[in-house]
Formats: sequence, C-alpha cells, structure tokens
Amino acid sequence: MTEVMTIHSPFTDTMRRALGMAKDRSYSKVKESGAYLFPTDPSEEGDIRQEFWDIAVYLISNRKPSDAVMKTLQKRNKKLKEYQQLDYEALSEIKDLAYSYIKTVKMFDSTDEEEIIRHIPFFEKDGALYLTCISPDVRYSYAHLQDGKVVFSSEETDPSGIVTVPPELPVHQDRGTTTYIVGIPRTDLLEKAELLPPGALYTRIRNHLFRYLDAEEHDYELFVYYILYTWYYSKCSTTPYLRFLGDTGKGKSRFLKVISDLCFYPIRASGASSISGIMRFKEKWMGTLLIDESDLKGDQSSSLIKYLNLGFEKDNFFILTDKNDISQVHLFDPFGPKLIAMRQPFQDSATEGRCLSFSPDETTREDIPPELPSSYAEEVAEIRALIARFVLEHWPRVSEECMLSCIGKGIEGRLKQMARPLSIILTLFPDGQERFLRYLNNRQQEIKRTRAESYEGIMFNYVLSLALGDEILMSDPEFGKYYYQGRIQAVTSKMITEGLKCSSKSVSRALGGIGMVSRQKRVQTAHGIKNIRAMEIPTRRKWLEIMQRYYYDESGGAIPDCPECLRGSEYQVLQSEITGIESFMKPTGNDAKRSCKSGDDLMQPAHETTSPCLSEFPTFQEFAAYHGMSQDLPVDAYIPIPDDDRTELYCRCKGCTASTRTSVMYQIPDRPYNQVCQNHLNELKYLYEKEKSL
Repeated sequence: MTEVMTIHSPFTDTMRRALGMAKDRSYSKVKESGAYLFPTDPSEEGDIRQEFWDIAVYLISNRKPSDAVMKTLQKRNKKLKEYQQLDYEALSEIKDLAYSYIKTVKMFDSTDEEEIIRHIPFFEKDGALYLTCISPDVRYSYAHLQDGKVVFSSEETDPSGIVTVPPELPVHQDRGTTTYIVGIPRTDLLEKAELLPPGALYTRIRNHLFRYLDAEEHDYELFVYYILYTWYYSKCSTTPYLRFLGDTGKGKSRFLKVISDLCFYPIRASGASSISGIMRFKEKWMGTLLIDESDLKGDQSSSLIKYLNLGFEKDNFFILTDKNDISQVHLFDPFGPKLIAMRQPFQDSATEGRCLSFSPDETTREDIPPELPSSYAEEVAEIRALIARFVLEHWPRVSEECMLSCIGKGIEGRLKQMARPLSIILTLFPDGQERFLRYLNNRQQEIKRTRAESYEGIMFNYVLSLALGDEILMSDPEFGKYYYQGRIQAVTSKMITEGLKCSSKSVSRALGGIGMVSRQKRVQTAHGIKNIRAMEIPTRRKWLEIMQRYYYDESGGAIPDCPECLRGSEYQVLQSEITGIESFMKPTGNDAKRSCKSGDDLMQPAHETTSPCLSEFPTFQEFAAYHGMSQDLPVDAYIPIPDDDRTELYCRCKGCTASTRTSVMYQIPDRPYNQVCQNHLNELKYLYEKEKSL
C-alpha cells in the first residue's frame, strides 16, 4: 500500500492573503506608506482596500489599540465618496489582515532589516548636516547640501554605516491626523529658500519678533542669538535655558510660542505632562524642549528638576529602571536647549543658575495683535526655512572652539558660562566680537540693575548709603549717637529695620545671605568708646563680590572702596600674608641668583598650568581696577627688570612697599608705571589664567 504524505504549509489562508496585500514591498516600505495616512483629497482611482490596509499596518506597528485603528479607518471611510465607502465588516477584515501580516512577519521574517534601521532626527556626515524635513503632504526626508544646493532623500546611511530614516510625527489616536507637536522645516520652502547673510537673517528674525512681542532692544538681541544657537547646540558641551518668568497675564506664553517656533525642532510639552512622556519624546527628536506654565515647586529631588539640571551639560544621562523588568534600564539624554515659562522661580538654586531669565511686562503697544493671525503659521514656516538654509550652509564653520573670549571685561562667571555658548553663532557675523561684548555689557548692567532692585539689593544699598553718608541719621535721637566728627562709626541692624520698615530676622537673613556678618565692635562716639553689634564686610574679596552683584551705577563708574565703618577686623590683609603661591617659571642665568621674600621662582610660560594661590580678588579685571592698572595688560609680556636698571622702583600695587632695592621686580618693556613685585605678579598671573580658563 502506498502511503500518501501531505506537506502542510505553515501559512494559513489568512496569512497568505495578508502577505499578498504587501505585494513585493518590504515591511519597512509598508510601514512607510502608511506613515502618511491619507491625502486631503482622496483619489477616486486608488485601491481603497490597499490604502486602508497600509494605514492599519502603520498604526498597529506603532502599537495602536484595535479600537483606535478602527476609529481611524472609519473616519477615513467617511471622507470617501459614497460609492467608494466600505462597510464595517470590510474594515474589520482589513484590520484583521493587518494584524495577521505583522504577526506573520514577526514569526517567519528575519528581523535583521528592522534592527539595522534607525530613526534619527539629524546627524552630521562628512562635515554636512542632515536635517529631517516634512512636505505639505506629510512625507519625511533628510535635507542636506550637495554641490551648494539643497537636496532631499528618504533615507541615508549614517557615519557608522547604518541605514537611517527620519522619525515621524505622531498620529492622533482618535482622529488619525498628524499632530505637529514638533516644528520641522518644510521641504517646499527650504528648497527655494534664499541664503541670507548673517545681518539680513538677524534683521528678518528680529522684525518678526518685534511684530508680536514687546521687549527692549537688547532683549530682542538675546532672543535672536538664542534662536540661532539652538540650531547649533549639538556643537557645544553646555547649554543655557531661556526662561520667561512672570505672573498670569504678563504675556510669557506669547513669548514662549513666538520665540520657540523659530528654534531648532521645538518640542511642545507642559508642566502637566508626565516626566516619562517628556523624556521619551525629547529623546526621539533631540530638539528644543518647551515647558509652559510649569510652576515647578519641587526641589532638587524632583525628577523634572533633576532632568533639567543634568541637561545643562553633555554626557549626563538620566537613567530609569524598567518597571516591568528591573534588570533593564533606559537611558535618556537630557542635554539640549530648553525654553521655560513659569510664574515662580525654581526652588532649586542649581536650576535657577542655568537660566537666562526674562520677565515680560504688559504691553502698551497697540500694533501687537492680541491673538496670532491666520498668516502667522506661514510666516513661521518661511523664516524657519531661511534659518535651516543658513544652518546647512554654515554648519562646517561653527564649532565650540569658535566661542568668543570675554576675559578682562568685568563679566561675572555665571554670565560668561551662560552666554559663551551663544557666541558660537556670532563668529558668522563680521562684527561678531563687537556684537558679543556689547550684548554682554548690556546684559551685565541689566543683571546688576535687577539685583540692585531685589530685596537683598535694596537692603545692601541702604546700608551703603548710610556708610557713605548719603543717608544721614545724625539728627535721629536714637542713632545720632553713632556719629563721631560728622561720620557714622557703625551701621546696626536696627537702623535698617527702622529705615526699611522690616523685621530684624529678614535683615539677618538677607544680608547674611550675601556675605555680610553681624559682630561686636568697639567704636568711638561722641560719648566715648562703646561696644556695639554692627554689620560688617569680612574681607576685601567679599566686598568686591557684593559690589559686583548688588551695586549699580548708571554712569558706569568704578567700584568705590569699602567705607571704614563696614570693614571687619580681618578686612586688611598684609601683603606678607599672601603665601602659598608656587612658582610660575624656573629662573636661569643671573636671574637664578635672585631671590625674593616669599622664596618664589620666576613666572613660568603662559601655556603651563599655574598652581592655586591666595587672592582676595575674584577676577583679573577687579585686581587691575583696584590697583589702578590697565585692564588690557599683556600679562605674558612681564620680564624681570635687569640688574643694570636697579633704580628705586616700587611695586605699583596699593599698599605694597616692595622695590628693586629689596626684591626681584618685573615690568613690561616700553610701558611705564606697570612694575610689580614677585608676589603681585604671581597673583596677577593666577587670576588671569583662572579667568581665561572660564
């Protein structure tokens, strides 16, 4: 007897029908076709069942639930003409075929293709930038320059040789329409966008902002620089945040929207969004994160606060454990520019220190529309295309090494750290250095004026006015006794509480927070020597720090000396106490025979690292200003004064008695009145190198 053997195929009839719907297209091509969902005007000649199937495969592959898939198909069905529409059973069958297709691919098809395809929003290859763009009919492509022209491609190979395709915007789970939650350049506008010179692009952006926002000119300057910077942020190792701070109705949400719309891939979120959702979407697009009305009252333990703090510098990853599998972890890169609108400052000081803040006021300009007009979206799209064209052209010219220097300009360290990343785009401007320094000076003055008007600033400046005699209490029956020969001998906390009508606790907290102390002090009064408790500045360095932060002079004058009545007992530090400064350069020849009181060697070359030293000055600029020296001194040009010139020359620094008769002395040839002793040269060199490193 002959036994008949039947070979059973692993594919069912449903599987065959599902695979037949794919035709000769790969799985990725099927998903790509469904990514666009459906055009505005359905074609009467198209294969409706095929189109529905593509949409279903796309949605299911993106883990959309069954009911959401059906709702999308039904909504699409209603847009068709009556003779084209399918009944519910036909739609349900198409959905089932799509499920079967995906199941079949997972069971039998190799996953190698899926594993080697990545979705990256932008990348650099061979010095060129590849940007994700979107067409009016919702098709995605990479834009890059080729022979000076903008070209587009649906997929590329990244520098590591992996096939890369642009990510896609999410599709609404109910409506089935593309949600433009990220601002992407449009291919049609970018293709014909004019390459503007830097000055013309600046003017175009500034005029657009002026049309919808009310701010000072230096604020517009900050906004334009920040907008352009966001397109180059990946070339920097640190990034500041632009924060709009103000009460309800001040217009901060308008500022956030208008400015962010021109930033690089603006990602719209809100304070109500979950931290996991924010991080995952930011990870997908790596653009400019926006957080509106995020009254973040949490301290440094808050997840979002940690995310913001880590995002200030590169390579600080945020790590989360998979709740479903604790052996697995997920990495999120929080680095990138961020725009934040909020009503109250951050409670965490570290987060506050990462923000370039702007507080809008209610506008009185009648030319600003209360609502954004219908033409606004098209205006934004055109300017975004102009910026993208500019960035593609100038991408190779910008790097972190292009950051402009602000050494010796009296700019505080935090502002330098926040503003220097913005300076990389100013290298593209012919007058970039001038623009940068002008902006920094304006911003520094604005910061100082704001601090002077703060609670701590008002309190300190009242203390200063009493100490300088601008505010006189000599006729006061209680405080007049603290005057001697027409000058106040001490400033007490009670004077401040009475003058500003505040509590003694608030005085202690505010002035103590900025570095002042309350100590017992013996003072000479008209009634003899008395022992009282007075407010003091402990050191000269603390005086300069407080004045730099809270003293504001409209005329831009130099910082005055600390009044005697505010100086603490340790304020005056003898020059001989400045020790611990190691040598900067080994002496040679006759110079090696010289020695100085501190036993230091000569200065080492500028490129070598200096050792830490004691200095009461926070910056080189303040050292030079205090000692009456030029702030543009070429420090590296100092050389020892030759033996033949052993005339009676004294160190030019205040309070120093060192001379060429007693110790080694240095000078800059052909520049009179600049000689300094060994100790002061070491201090000057240390501060210069310290500021240069910032």
